[in-house]
Amino acid sequence: MPHEDKASPFTFGKKMRAKLSGWVQKVISDKKLRKAKTTADTRLLALTLATQTDASGILGPGGQAIALNALTAWVPVDSGELQHLVDQLTQADWLTDTALTDAQLTGQLTEGVLLLTCPLRA
Repeated sequence: MPHEDKASPFTFGKKMRAKLSGWVQKVISDKKLRKAKTTADTRLLALTLATQTDASGILGPGGQAIALNALTAWVPVDSGELQHLVDQLTQADWLTDTALTDAQLTGQLTEGVLLLTCPLRA
């Protein structure tokens, strides 16, 4: 929320907010995630990762890995829980070629999930 004396932190208006809201709903209610009975943490990770890919679906800004400290800031779970969440997304056919180290997460969204990437980049 912006402070009363400052401008909004977002550079988009009401139309884009509606588009983003619909997009978020599509991601968190995705059939693959529902069938896998994923947890709220897993869905939040899926949503976060869908905003952090390049055009081909490789995780990270510019196709680079996502730093683990940034990821745990966006998805407030213990870093030890991330492997389980990543495994759930892999089993739900959301992610492929994943590798989680002490410092970063690498991988790629599956082809079917690419349609669900963030509309702000479009």
